[in-house]
Amino acid sequence: AKEGANIVITGRNVKKLEDAKEELENLNDAISEILSITVKSFKNDDIELAEIVEPLEEVIDEIIDHVKSNHIDRLTRGECTIELGFILSDMLTNYERIADHCSNIAVCFIEMSHDSFATHEYLNQVKSADKGEFNDLYESYKSKYAMD
Repeated sequence: AKEGANIVITGRNVKKLEDAKEELENLNDAISEILSITVKSFKNDDIELAEIVEPLEEVIDEIIDHVKSNHIDRLTRGECTIELGFILSDMLTNYERIADHCSNIAVCFIEMSHDSFATHEYLNQVKSADKGEFNDLYESYKSKYAMD
């Protein structure tokens, strides 16, 4: 067993830690993309690019839920530790905040371009079933960052 920071990693849970690592790498890729899109849209005054942020934010929320669920499964089977769960929880909370901040920035940027600040109304409108473009982008990101 390898010890570090009071966390013991044995041979039986190394594979499961690799699974968690892959999940986090996938999530990190999605976070990097949403950050890039948000900054680029703001920097280039690109409203169309800002409109891409929200579907990706929704997918990131689903990835986070998936990672949490997988951790609970590993924990239940004794393949992970509560200590690692605390670290994972902190990471996921921060990733979710980053995605939420990107969404807030993009929505505010879009609403300012329309001389409006009704951000909740905008989000409800853009996520409605009759918004084919949102759904298409959402499905595209969901496929790109698909989790097993």
